[in-house]
Amino acid sequence: MTDTSRRSYTKHVPDIRLITHYAERTDSIIHRANPWTKAAMLFFIVALVTVVMDFLVLAAIYMFALGFYTAARLPLKLLVGWYFLPLVFVLTLVIMFVFTEPGTEIARMTLGTLVIAVTDNGLVLMAKLVVRALAVVTFSLAVFMTISHKHVVYIVRRSMPGPLATMFLLTYRFLYVTSDEITDLLDAVHSKNGNMVRGVLKQTKMFAGIFAHAFIHAFDRADRVSRAMEARGFTGDFPIVERVSAPRAREIAVVGAFAVFLALALVSRYSGMAGW
Repeated sequence: MTDTSRRSYTKHVPDIRLITHYAERTDSIIHRANPWTKAAMLFFIVALVTVVMDFLVLAAIYMFALGFYTAARLPLKLLVGWYFLPLVFVLTLVIMFVFTEPGTEIARMTLGTLVIAVTDNGLVLMAKLVVRALAVVTFSLAVFMTISHKHVVYIVRRSMPGPLATMFLLTYRFLYVTSDEITDLLDAVHSKNGNMVRGVLKQTKMFAGIFAHAFIHAFDRADRVSRAMEARGFTGDFPIVERVSAPRAREIAVVGAFAVFLALALVSRYSGMAGW
């Protein structure tokens, strides 16, 4: 049974146990769709947002991803909170493009001899990157929150070489261990009346210590788990509990439509034609 008893200390970090809970316990038309189909759609979504340059097309892809997430009966409030980290990451990377991208100046600020100007192309570029990130995050979460763990194991085992599949699945399992250790340390801080709201320097040092100890304990616990698995005869192969059937004809047609759309996007971008 999925353990969802541990509470999350922030709504901005995806909770892997909650993701697993929705994958195992929720039922919807998206949950019942073939896992191979959803994995293929995720691949095409990532490829499309990489190739497509037109903002309106990118916005349409994002709306499709959001509709897919909603159709899976997954909570939108949870998704909005989980948008925080990817937004901060993208904005941190692209903030300078707003001032350096050539284009029509929208605003100008002078700092001594330094002139900083915001251009229209810079804002459009930032908007495109934000929409790309949100589309991928939304669809990825929808896929991982609708595929059960036993199906993930089967897909990984069938689509990756043996050693890589084992490394991926062990890393996936290690995320649970790390999450547990961080939660335990935060429990300890709260039980000792630790104040999480302090000055920036003190708070940074405190969280650095929390995460350092969490990873040290997580690695130690992972080593103990590894030794226990080896003692019980683990040879590096994860057992396949349930096989995933081939997609149905209509699902193959959906994947084919995505492939055609990607081909058109590639032709539009690299053939010199005006368009996407």
